[in-house]
Amino acid sequence: MTAALDPELISLLRRRDPRGFDGAYDAYAGPVFGFLLRLSRRRDLAEDLLQHVFMRLAERGPELRADSDLRAWLFAVARNAAVSQLRRAPELAEESALEALADPPPDMEARLLLGDVERALSALRLEDREVLLLVGVEGLERGAVARLLGLRPDALRQRLARARSRLLAELERARVELSPRARKVLP
Repeated sequence: MTAALDPELISLLRRRDPRGFDGAYDAYAGPVFGFLLRLSRRRDLAEDLLQHVFMRLAERGPELRADSDLRAWLFAVARNAAVSQLRRAPELAEESALEALADPPPDMEARLLLGDVERALSALRLEDREVLLLVGVEGLERGAVARLLGLRPDALRQRLARARSRLLAELERARVELSPRARKVLP
């Protein structure tokens, strides 16, 4: 994504230059919001959590190390805030994510596949959703995801494999027939 800009953004954040915050928001608010939306399955909660993430950046940005991975840091704050909120109030996770999703892709086949995958993803446990979203959707490095989740790399590989299996099982349970091309889309 814009990881090449991270050192410059971090430098600006460390100097308390508002351009650092604005640049980070422009680069990462969309992906972080998408992650929070799919993780929490509620637009209103995702919006509140996104605000929390960027408030933390405003507070803690000047403390970031120069070699920090800004993207991973933002996703870690987002994940921790979402998990904390959902544990405090599990009833918040009951609303369907499908009602809150952003615009579907224009291609009809892709739109149908996305809906099927979103429904299957929504049916998974939080732990499965978060690992699939961080690795498969957001494309974070597995090492960063392992650190974020407090797992050893081999434990992350196992958790990811199990989550992928559960996603495929959920898709099959819903009798979704995936074309060979569609299988390549799955995380």
